[in-house]
Amino acid sequence: MKGAAEPAQIAPAGQMPECTENIQVRLPPIEVRIEPANVAAFCSATGGPRLHAEVPLTFPARWIALPAVRDLIARSIGSGFIPVHEGQTFAYERALQIEAAYTLTVEARHTPAPPRLNLRMSIATPQGEICARLETVLRIVPALKPA
Repeated sequence: MKGAAEPAQIAPAGQMPECTENIQVRLPPIEVRIEPANVAAFCSATGGPRLHAEVPLTFPARWIALPAVRDLIARSIGSGFIPVHEGQTFAYERALQIEAAYTLTVEARHTPAPPRLNLRMSIATPQGEICARLETVLRIVPALKPA
């Protein structure tokens, strides 16, 4: 049986610690807002209808590209490696709404064999009600060197 999980480290804004094995790193909460134009662009890019009355279930995947999350991923995998999307899950408690604000929390854990970075995210209303939980698994592979 494995020992108890270590507590997550909270990374202050602008000071991202390395995400190493056995240590879970948590970003400070990130305020996000679902704008109609972003939903339309997401739907267009993913082959969905351009005019969408509801937020697509996979829409929160775009928040992996937020600067704080990208920085965490880059620092966690190190130079000379790239993250390859291996899998993603979405579990909803309630639907997300267009023109609504949410709080996104992100936790990352690096696992050694095979090398992966697991990102666990939750989306909550400003009142703290959980709307969705997401998990993204990124396989960490060596970058190809130019010939």
